[in-house]
Amino acid sequence: MLLSSFFLVLLFMTRIYSDTFSMIVTYGKPTNFTSYVSFFAISWDDCVIQCYKSMSCVVAHSTVSPISCNLYDVNKIFGVEKLEAADGFLVAFKVMNNQSFCPIGDNPPTFGEGTNHGIVTNDVGKCAYDINFDNTNTWQLTYTAIPDCPYGWTIFTRPTTKWCIQVTGGADITYTQSQALSYCEQLEATLTGLETTNERDFVANTAIDILGPEYPQFAGFWVSGVRKSECYADGWQDIPYCTGTNLQQFSFSDDYLSSYSGYTWDYEQPDRNAVGQWSNCIQIWIRNEAKFPNLTYSLYANGNVDDAVCDGVDYQDYYLRGFACGKLPVIPDGAC
Repeated sequence: MLLSSFFLVLLFMTRIYSDTFSMIVTYGKPTNFTSYVSFFAISWDDCVIQCYKSMSCVVAHSTVSPISCNLYDVNKIFGVEKLEAADGFLVAFKVMNNQSFCPIGDNPPTFGEGTNHGIVTNDVGKCAYDINFDNTNTWQLTYTAIPDCPYGWTIFTRPTTKWCIQVTGGADITYTQSQALSYCEQLEATLTGLETTNERDFVANTAIDILGPEYPQFAGFWVSGVRKSECYADGWQDIPYCTGTNLQQFSFSDDYLSSYSGYTWDYEQPDRNAVGQWSNCIQIWIRNEAKFPNLTYSLYANGNVDDAVCDGVDYQDYYLRGFACGKLPVIPDGAC
């Protein structure tokens, strides 16, 4: 009866705090661990909730009476022995649970000989873990580091990978395309492409924040894309993919693009020419609608792309004020 009531309380808590994780309560005692943190809890529910709310806690444990709450973080606990109610030890596992109910079955949280999972974050990075029940009557926990974006980068999901983007620039500085690419390379990155409209909107809106309210002009930020040599050499008009808005006329340093749906061309672009110079690199327009309320934003939207002069930083009364870098997530040293 006691254990059933815990399940109900924890289901309610889960539905308040998250639709992804649950705390599964049963009887058991950690047997293989390196450290834990003792937490003053007025009740077992309080102990379990503290583990649930912690970004790094995997397991909570206490005697039935008196309550003695111990919290075990990721990669600090590896084995939990299954016990019976009469043994007087409670344990709670943080696990994935996308259901609207608490699962039932033998040997929770694995419910038989299956595997349960979780993902938590420690001071270094993200870790996934599996929980398996073995023939020694013990739940075994194993950990795997998850690649993640460094601080200051934002993660996006692409069809083939996760992708990290960072936007850099300023209202009082200008960049050529080669300078922008070089800066990204120093960060072990490249100029990012625009796989989705979410990536495009993130770059454009972040750039508006970077430029700030006092910058009144249109500006461009560099993104991945350089026109192929055959698409501006004599006779390019006779090559089908070199014409119109076809993105095949460009090569991309971002090797993880597949749909290119974030590249939305500005009105009558690409036009290949700016003040008598070849426009062979791709920039994204940064336009603050609040500054220009009369602009036809259906044609000249913030985040549209345009071909620009690669080595030009100022022409046609606007400036290349920044760029967006992209790279794969990494596993930080010491994670898990």
